[in-house]
Amino acid sequence: MLYYEYDRELLTIEEQSNGQDVEFRMKLHRPDAGVEKAVKRIRDYFDDNDVITDVLFYAHEDAEYQWIVRHDFYEDFVISLFRHRLVQRMAWEQ
Repeated sequence: MLYYEYDRELLTIEEQSNGQDVEFRMKLHRPDAGVEKAVKRIRDYFDDNDVITDVLFYAHEDAEYQWIVRHDFYEDFVISLFRHRLVQRMAWEQ
């Protein structure tokens, strides 16, 4: 499992394991064009690969986003959050 940190004044990220998947919910606390652009890039990255069921993306009202991530893509997804600066720090949790 990965431990990660993010800007808690800008957004909230919650994750919950659901059987074979991990559900991520992200809520913006204030509008931020950079975060919205990062969300679209992450969505596009996983939509463009050959695996249809790796990450499912849903946009909700009030700047809330939901991703359902297969367990075998968990690390790839968190690294993608880091790559697009939604996560500021990450490390392997012991």
